[in-house]
Amino acid sequence: MTDTKERIMQTALDMFSCRGYEAVSVSDIAGELGITKGALYKHYTNKRDIFDSILRRMEENDRSGAERFSLPVGIFDEMPESYRNTAIEQLVGFTMAQFIYWTEDPFSSRFRRMITLEQFRSPEMNALFQQYLGTGPLKYTEDLLREMPGFDRRYRSAAELALEFYGPVFTLINLYDGMDAKGRVSELLKKHFEHFVYGISGYRKPYASMDEYPRSRKYGTAAFMSRLSGPNPIKLTEELLENSALRQGSVVCDLGCGKGLTSVFLAKEYGLKVYAVDPLSDPEENRRFFTSQGLLSSHVLPLKTELKDAPVEKEFFDAVVNVGAFNYYGRDDAYLSDEILPYVKHGGYIYIAVPGMVKDCHDALPEELLLSWTPEQLAFMHDVEFWHGVISKTSGVEALCIEEMHSRDEVWRDWLTQDNPYAARDRRSMEAGAGKYLNFIKMILRKT
Repeated sequence: MTDTKERIMQTALDMFSCRGYEAVSVSDIAGELGITKGALYKHYTNKRDIFDSILRRMEENDRSGAERFSLPVGIFDEMPESYRNTAIEQLVGFTMAQFIYWTEDPFSSRFRRMITLEQFRSPEMNALFQQYLGTGPLKYTEDLLREMPGFDRRYRSAAELALEFYGPVFTLINLYDGMDAKGRVSELLKKHFEHFVYGISGYRKPYASMDEYPRSRKYGTAAFMSRLSGPNPIKLTEELLENSALRQGSVVCDLGCGKGLTSVFLAKEYGLKVYAVDPLSDPEENRRFFTSQGLLSSHVLPLKTELKDAPVEKEFFDAVVNVGAFNYYGRDDAYLSDEILPYVKHGGYIYIAVPGMVKDCHDALPEELLLSWTPEQLAFMHDVEFWHGVISKTSGVEALCIEEMHSRDEVWRDWLTQDNPYAARDRRSMEAGAGKYLNFIKMILRKT
């Protein structure tokens, strides 16, 4: 009996998917199976009963698919907690599985064709189309992205992100049946997901290991780590220059070079002529460090001075690199225009990485931050929106990029493992949860 009941449902769905629900009668279904209507009625009371069994099957499949990827299975308003802290990998995996489910699974692909055919003829079918393929998954994706960590939603809403994520998926589902090269679709989707996650969405990729830093991995020695005075500036510099237009031999000012770690990195890894400029550092100590790394004054020249007082002409540098110090001076937009830009060639670059905040919160500083920093110290840290405002006021410069950096967790990890009182102080704060308020911000500017 069970086999017959299943055959009736499968045959009916097959016919609904080809002709449409309204065009198929119970007599048609019985005739296709080679049984009488009376035999069919032993299993189903009418056509609607068959249809309801199809819906129950779809609901079960939908629920089990979400559960398989540990995703919430209820409405957000009724269970908001279950939507929080879903990983982007879960959403991508689930969506890819759903695409295969809607296009290749015999049962669900026929259901999809049925509701697609009938959506313009029946309000109920239209509602089902929206629930399973249209506004339903779009709203579900929006709810997940709204609660998902890693996304900057200050400039793009969860609704916008959801549309950008799900729009191509919806398009490919509806184009799939008529596509000749169906085998390429999975690859197209994978590229779309990668582009979304690490490109258009603003998601901050968690760097998991030193493998993500092919240049910086050479500088994890005790000689270098012992000179850290905060989160690792070498890794910040590598991310900052990831797509740099600087050519070997370019003349660069490492402004605010501190103990010279970034200066060594710029000279050795990129073949740049570096002026290591810092008004507070000891140039002789830095010179000894540079020499210990096999670098001469022709490679790196240490200078204890402000850039405006350095022994160089105007428009001397191909680029200025500033890692970890611009936030102290650059909040005044006149600093960039008056004290940096005059010394950069037209068409030259300014590469900046600053410690910042995910969202400015100076009016109500979290206790976790105050375990390590005073309000006066935190006043130097701001969010992306703040820096957009500062740079927008500066004439003669084009902002190519102002965004959160990926390497936050990695550079903090290097610093917090150091054995010194400042790292110990910061460790206290970070262990209490201060990290969720902090980030690093990169700014890539070009002089026009």
